[in-house]
Amino acid sequence: MRGKIIHYNTSDGKGLVSANERQFAFDIGQWRSDSAPGVNQTVELQLADDSLQSLARISEEVLLREKASELAGRLGGVGGAALGTLKANAPGAAGGLQGGMSRLGKPVLGLYAVFAVSALLLPYLKIKHPFGGEGRSFSLVGLSDLSQQLGTSVGGSFLPWLAIFACALPLFWRSRIAWLALLLPLLATAKPFWDVAWAIRKVTQQASQFDARMGSAIAGRLLDTLGTGVGLWLCLLTALALAAFGLKRTVFPPADTAIPQE
Repeated sequence: MRGKIIHYNTSDGKGLVSANERQFAFDIGQWRSDSAPGVNQTVELQLADDSLQSLARISEEVLLREKASELAGRLGGVGGAALGTLKANAPGAAGGLQGGMSRLGKPVLGLYAVFAVSALLLPYLKIKHPFGGEGRSFSLVGLSDLSQQLGTSVGGSFLPWLAIFACALPLFWRSRIAWLALLLPLLATAKPFWDVAWAIRKVTQQASQFDARMGSAIAGRLLDTLGTGVGLWLCLLTALALAAFGLKRTVFPPADTAIPQE
């Protein structure tokens, strides 16, 4: 059974967890995870004779994978229902929609679906706690929250959202140049690397003005607190594939966008 910690006192190691409209008291001796318990953490409860025996934290990666699977299922169901409605009530519109999807191709649509789910839900960047505590994970779209905390730009939400919807451009603009929009996912995925590298370089240069070794130590410590998530690698792989498709379609466009030879 799953629940959420609604109270925890670090001084005496006692807390309260809510699950199935009930509340269970627990203490640190019942905790079965490496990291310390915290308020709002989602946990798995083990009961015996209707009393709490132990509880453990469910990692953010597991929760994000479950949300991604749920979202993919909902999108598939909604899309199927919408397409069925179009077929029944508006054959011309359904034909146009199917024609547009056919023009993009199943590989491009599939890659965009994986990129969208990864950018929205899966961890792109992980910030480790400097003293071994629980860190935080940020999706590609969620890096804008990290920017506010650090006071410097790290990615942002506008470019990833633009990259997610970029696949629609070739459907409305029948030009070979429109296929270059498929390069936007790669740009959105790579930009945070540049932002983080630039921020670390700036901090290092400022510290090196006083002590070169201190600047190197600060850079090393900053790098140690950063970690990559599965969302980064999925975004990068799908973005590279989409960029390859976009360049190919730009050089060898479909018949309906080819420029006539005079």
